[in-house]
Amino acid sequence: MQPQFFDGFNFHNRKYSIVAVEKPQNLFSINDLPLRPVMFDESCLRGYACNYALNGDRQLILAQLFTNNGDEGGPRLYEKKPVSFHSPAGDLRYDLDLPLSYTGSFLIAYDFDHTYYMPCGFQLPHAFKTLYELTFEDGRFIHVEDRSEQARRLRIEYEPPITAQKKMRRKMNGLFHGSAPCDFDDEILAQYMDISYDTKYLF
Repeated sequence: MQPQFFDGFNFHNRKYSIVAVEKPQNLFSINDLPLRPVMFDESCLRGYACNYALNGDRQLILAQLFTNNGDEGGPRLYEKKPVSFHSPAGDLRYDLDLPLSYTGSFLIAYDFDHTYYMPCGFQLPHAFKTLYELTFEDGRFIHVEDRSEQARRLRIEYEPPITAQKKMRRKMNGLFHGSAPCDFDDEILAQYMDISYDTKYLF
């Protein structure tokens, strides 16, 4: 599995990555749509990616959906036809501007520190130098909190997951003994599970 393609969020004229969601089950579900996406690229195993934004009323919207429908054509969604578009998620793009009623927070980030690069899955929130927490109530944007300093402290607390020396050693081992599915040893896996799954939403 490769590093995975993030959902995006347009905020203050900048494209951010959504790196953690407090209540992911309440934000968006592809299962609610008449689509059956498949893996189109190894960097997007789920077969879809979303781009969110705020409209003029500060309402959270699903601005665009990038996906595929397997071997079938894309149906209309909310009266919108898909357009042909190539992305890691697939060959369809829906320009939806669909208002959402999400209540909760999520983290958006940019300026990734490649020292903390994870070779599998989504990159960790604290690996970004700029991190904001956005809070919504019934889809209405109500608060933003700069979490960049907390992310910096986490980068100090947790060692970088894989050093350049370890990467090279794993590559050399792979040449002679076959490649492992990920560059993780037990220590790194434990660290990843600690801050990515048990406490995926950090704040």
